[in-house]
Amino acid sequence: MAHSEKMLLDKTLWIFLFGILVWFHPLSCWCLNLTVLNLQGMQATQVSTSQHYGVNLSADLAIDGDQRTNADRFSCTHTLLESHPWWKVDLGANHCLGRITLVNRADCCNNRLSGAIVRAGNETDIFSNAACGLPVTSDQASIPGAHIKFLCDPLVIARYVSVDILLKEAGGKLTLCEVIVEEYQMGDCLQSTAAMTKDTPFAIAEKTSSLLFEGKCIVDPRPLSVLHMKSMLRCFQRCLRMENECWSFDYVMTSGQCRLYDVKTGDLIVDDQPGCKVYVVVSRG
Repeated sequence: MAHSEKMLLDKTLWIFLFGILVWFHPLSCWCLNLTVLNLQGMQATQVSTSQHYGVNLSADLAIDGDQRTNADRFSCTHTLLESHPWWKVDLGANHCLGRITLVNRADCCNNRLSGAIVRAGNETDIFSNAACGLPVTSDQASIPGAHIKFLCDPLVIARYVSVDILLKEAGGKLTLCEVIVEEYQMGDCLQSTAAMTKDTPFAIAEKTSSLLFEGKCIVDPRPLSVLHMKSMLRCFQRCLRMENECWSFDYVMTSGQCRLYDVKTGDLIVDDQPGCKVYVVVSRG
C-alpha cells in the first residue's frame, strides 16, 4: 500500500512540475523544429580576401560544410586588415531564421572575433538589417574553435545573413571557419512573428507602448539606462521594471541597443537615425 501511495505521489509531482514547465514554455514553441539550411553553392562575399601560400581564403570557405578550425588548412575565410570587416551570404530566397552559429578558428587569433555582430534581413546593405542576438563577447571569443550561437528572437524572415565587426582603433581581420544557419518552416515563422511586425502596441498589465517615431532616436545625454536587448518587446519589459520612472525608450534594430528615459511624450526631442524606433509608455486606464 505504501508503495502504491509513493508511486501516486511521484506521478502527481511530475504532473505538477510538467505543468509549471508548460506555463513557462508554451507547447506551441516545442512543436517548432529547426533544420540546418544547406548553404553550399550559395553566393558568399566579404570585404576583402587574404591569401595563404598563394591560396585565396575566400568567403565561400565559411559555407563549404568543412568545420575544421585551422585557417592554415584552407578551411576558413580570412579578410585583410579592415576598420569594419564583414562577410555576407545570399540565401537566394526568403527563409525563416531561428538560429545562426559561427565556428571560430582554433589555430590562432580566435580573440579577433570579439565584438562580431550577426545580422539577418532582406536588405543588400547588411548594416540596414537587424542583429540576431548580441555581439560576441571576449569570453566567447577566447575559446579556440568555439561554436558561438546566435538566437534570432523574434524569428526573422531573411534572404541575407552577415557577420561584421566595427573596430574603433587600428582595425582587424575577420576569420570564419563555418557559418551554420538553421531555419523554421515559413508558416511557423509567419505565425510567430505576426504580433512583432505590427510595431505597436506592446501591452503588459496596465501599461502599453505606442510607436511614436520610426527612423529616429531620442536626443538626450542622460538616459536612465543603456542596454542591449534581443527585441523591442524585451526593451519595453525592462522599461516597465522601473515602474513609474521610465516613460519612453528607443531601440536600434541593427545593434539591439535599448535606451530608457524618464522623458514624457511632449518633452521628447528626436533626431534621424536609420533602424531606430522611439516608443512611449502610457496607461491603458
